[in-house]
Amino acid sequence: MKVDYYLMKKKLIEYKCNTIILENRGMDALCAGGAKVLDIGCGPGIFLCDMASDYPRTYFVGVDLLSTFPRLKPYNVSFIQCNVLEGLPFEKDTFDLVYCRFLMLDIKEFQWRDLVLRELARVVKTNGWIELMEPRLTVMNQGPSTERICNAIQTKARAHNMNPNLVDEFERWLGLINNIHHINREVQRLPCGKWAGKHGELGASFMYNVFKKHLKYVDNLIGIPSNEHKATLNGLLHEFDMYRSYIEVYRFFAQKIEV
Repeated sequence: MKVDYYLMKKKLIEYKCNTIILENRGMDALCAGGAKVLDIGCGPGIFLCDMASDYPRTYFVGVDLLSTFPRLKPYNVSFIQCNVLEGLPFEKDTFDLVYCRFLMLDIKEFQWRDLVLRELARVVKTNGWIELMEPRLTVMNQGPSTERICNAIQTKARAHNMNPNLVDEFERWLGLINNIHHINREVQRLPCGKWAGKHGELGASFMYNVFKKHLKYVDNLIGIPSNEHKATLNGLLHEFDMYRSYIEVYRFFAQKIEV
């Protein structure tokens, strides 16, 4: 199978963003005592392997559509290639924690609502937790070029039944699942640009890669020929610094209870 190197690079950047945003908060108490954790959309599994090293008493399972998993891994990690849209290959009530991150442009809105969230609820144990983490699909403090491209990507996403404001729906959808309660949300800012130091450079790299992937699908909407893509993307980096841009990243936690 051909390796998608863009996807691997994107997952590496997402992993680094995870370490900034998460700082392992919320997982310490659960994982320190030993637990079984499922990572949906784990990519090359670097974040999962790091977590496995930090929590040797916890067992981690990563699933992804593509098999870009590492050959060498900690003893308490396993990887499975599967498509969550076809159902997860696990019995109900298997995991203490199930989390899903940075998949908003890979899953259609109705699939989140009708399939994915309910599948997460099926495989998590009673008293276990579901965690979701996704950005709002826009940049705050936009420059004019950034705004134009963000609007075009949002338009294209909606045309493919993907919701750029998916983060506004998760609480309600989780609340529709009978045995899911104690739903919480938190929002963090991830700065984009050199103006915010190393964290800002990482945020800028994340958004640069998002725009790079999707610009070829929307260039006809905004009149940017392919030979101007690189200059356009570099211009966005300049705008990030000029306008002190940032993105909002949302985390949702919900607990499965006995009913």
